[in-house]
Amino acid sequence: TATIEIYTLSLHDALPIFMAPNEIYQYSVISALMTGLSSASSSTTVSKLLSHGNLGLGTFESMDGEMVVLDGQAYQLKSDGSVGAAAGTAKIPFGSVTQFEPQITKKSRLEDKSQLVQLVADLLPNARNHFVAIRVDGRFDTVKCRTIPPQAYEGEHLTEVGKRQTVKEYHDVAGTIVGFRSPQWSEGVSVVGIHVHFLNIDRSFGGHVLAVRADSEVSLGVSACTNLQIDLPQSQEFGARALEDDAEGLKKVEG
Repeated sequence: TATIEIYTLSLHDALPIFMAPNEIYQYSVISALMTGLSSASSSTTVSKLLSHGNLGLGTFESMDGEMVVLDGQAYQLKSDGSVGAAAGTAKIPFGSVTQFEPQITKKSRLEDKSQLVQLVADLLPNARNHFVAIRVDGRFDTVKCRTIPPQAYEGEHLTEVGKRQTVKEYHDVAGTIVGFRSPQWSEGVSVVGIHVHFLNIDRSFGGHVLAVRADSEVSLGVSACTNLQIDLPQSQEFGARALEDDAEGLKKVEG
């Protein structure tokens, strides 16, 4: 059976490394990000996030770009097109990681993003109500990505920030797609459905995946995750904030 552990920590507390393979560690909840809660005081650090996993995604303080965690390194992908390895002290208001060990791998072409959704469902038919960690490696004919700029003001909602997103389409690129499929019951906690980010092999571009196509076979690895640990910010603003469960708004901004 799936288990969820929710803790409230001081940001100064040490976070021990105890996550078993394919358990998910998540900092904060997506409904907090929707309401614009992405300040330093309501964030953890890259180093603390990485102490719990080697693959994942998220965003940075003030929603300044997309985060890709790949092979134990966090990368910041900004809306100006720049990409860089994130410092351990960088602030993370929302992020999910896992110590990824694929339970099933499959070579497949991808007609579109919806086929990736179907492949995950087909490979793990008994994981409908579990989280699934995803990694896809190979050469892609098309990857359409978005990156979001930092908030124009503190507390700007994600749906408003998303209106200023940068969208780019890349062709014939090698790289990796990472992320999670979250179950329907996790609405408000995570991004329901498939939420994946892309980083090219040279670590020079990428973003949140809006569309993808691979006419030749790529390698898909998946793992069902039956243990989720959520750490909630201890800040006063998180405790007082009225969190939004805006499923339609989230669906629109996440594509």
